[in-house]
Amino acid sequence: MRTLLCIGDEGHIGRIELSRKLGLGEGTVRTIIRHLVKAKVVAIEKDGCTLNPRGATLYKTLKLKLSQPFRINARQLALDKTSAAILVKAAGDFVRRGIEQRDAAVRAGATGACTLIFRGGKLLMPMDEQEDWTLQPNELLYQDIEKTFTPKNNDVVMIVSAPSEDVAEQGVVAAALTLIE
Repeated sequence: MRTLLCIGDEGHIGRIELSRKLGLGEGTVRTIIRHLVKAKVVAIEKDGCTLNPRGATLYKTLKLKLSQPFRINARQLALDKTSAAILVKAAGDFVRRGIEQRDAAVRAGATGACTLIFRGGKLLMPMDEQEDWTLQPNELLYQDIEKTFTPKNNDVVMIVSAPSEDVAEQGVVAAALTLIE
């Protein structure tokens, strides 16, 4: 998905530049591109890759639901050296307790994850049926999230911690995909 979004954002990109932007080796990117071609979403041209019509439709659908992943200072919640965050639009009703998102992030190599739902001007972390934890507007993390994403009611913000920036981004995208229909 990160590769598809990157190709869509760039419009046309070569394998070396794609490798650099994704923080992956050229061989890995070559394999991913081969899978995207096989899935009939990417076209390879002499000077790089582009999305074909099917890929462009998928890209537009993802862009309507997801923000780009951003690196964020989440020391307050972080379990590792670096953190990344992503916003999934209007997905709050699909979150139970955030465990599914955490598990997806951990399977992608992350150390941990936190799912926050924006409701009534608050960022809530679902805990159980009785109680939610709230990130307060005067806290730096809340302000960073507000500035980065400008969340709307029922949007979900996921924060994933990992030993490296690339793994944090991979984990946060994996977590976000659990909320895409």
